[in-house]
Amino acid sequence: METLLYLTLLISGFYTPSSCLHQYHLITNNMNWTDAQSYCRAHYTDLATVDDMEDLNRLMTSVSRYYWSWIGLKKGDSMKWHWSLADRHFYREGETEFRNWDTGTPQNGNCALMSTSGLWNNTSCDDQHHFICYDGKQVTNQTYVLIQENRTWIDAQSYCRQYHTDLVSVRNQTENTEIEKKISLRGLPVWIGLFLDSWRWSDQSDSSFRNWLSGRPSTDQGDTCTLVSFNRYYYDYDYYDYYNYAPWINDPCGLNYPFICYGPAVETTEKPQLKRHVVRMKMTPKDQHLNISDPAVQDSILQEIRNKLKEQGLPADTKVTWKKQPDGKVFHKEEEGSPKKEEEEKKMKKSMMTKREL
Repeated sequence: METLLYLTLLISGFYTPSSCLHQYHLITNNMNWTDAQSYCRAHYTDLATVDDMEDLNRLMTSVSRYYWSWIGLKKGDSMKWHWSLADRHFYREGETEFRNWDTGTPQNGNCALMSTSGLWNNTSCDDQHHFICYDGKQVTNQTYVLIQENRTWIDAQSYCRQYHTDLVSVRNQTENTEIEKKISLRGLPVWIGLFLDSWRWSDQSDSSFRNWLSGRPSTDQGDTCTLVSFNRYYYDYDYYDYYNYAPWINDPCGLNYPFICYGPAVETTEKPQLKRHVVRMKMTPKDQHLNISDPAVQDSILQEIRNKLKEQGLPADTKVTWKKQPDGKVFHKEEEGSPKKEEEEKKMKKSMMTKREL
């Protein structure tokens, strides 16, 4: 008798019928950062926030090139740990806070290493180490890619973003153990995607996305703010075998530059509307070698689904999650030919119809 696995996805996001709420606008008048912020808030929404590489790509293609321009990132006072991979949908509740520090750490240093024992330490981001990339693009058949080259943390981040997805995020103990196994025989620690900084966005966004040029940000005292280069590729003379894409630098906020605002040029009175779809998936017998109850396997499947949906035009702010059933489980086994099967399918169809909203 054939055994099937049924899993339920909840896909939801805000849909605005009129214009996109996050358009970028290049203002070619030279202003200091504070005046640029005031201008953007008066005429648009705020100075530009950049959430991820897709956002950076949209910014690069939506405005004409200019050399350096202000965006909304400014150095603050309080330090906070962030993951390099800033996609909020990549993390379940609490997973951005997972840590596996060694005894007595963290101490000095703004970037995190994983040792061959799986414990974490922090050190200077300018140190050079091997590193682990996360690959959600299916460029290879590996999720975690060990790069056995010594690079600074920033250069490792640039490499991972160019050839894979980003420096690896470690969301739970299962993933920590998997990465530990990958590096344990090498005998050397590796960079992971965790970093410490005090930079804050003008619109108070909690985005952890950064795209610093190698060697930046500099440790200037006083007010310092962020500029983006619209030279699509910036040649790095220290590592002349690769390029930095649309890199960022910091400069005193009182200097005058062009700047990027975001937000609609014309305000709309229409409220964003929540659109929700519940979709059931069927895992065929050939898939059942997978341990579907493993959170890491579920996350891997979900990330692949997100990538496929984005290729089909799914908005970047759409949330894709597993939907738990009343018994708390994500998936259920169903015996082919079971008398309950038809009844369950009818219930699922009814649920899908009632939970679609516009």
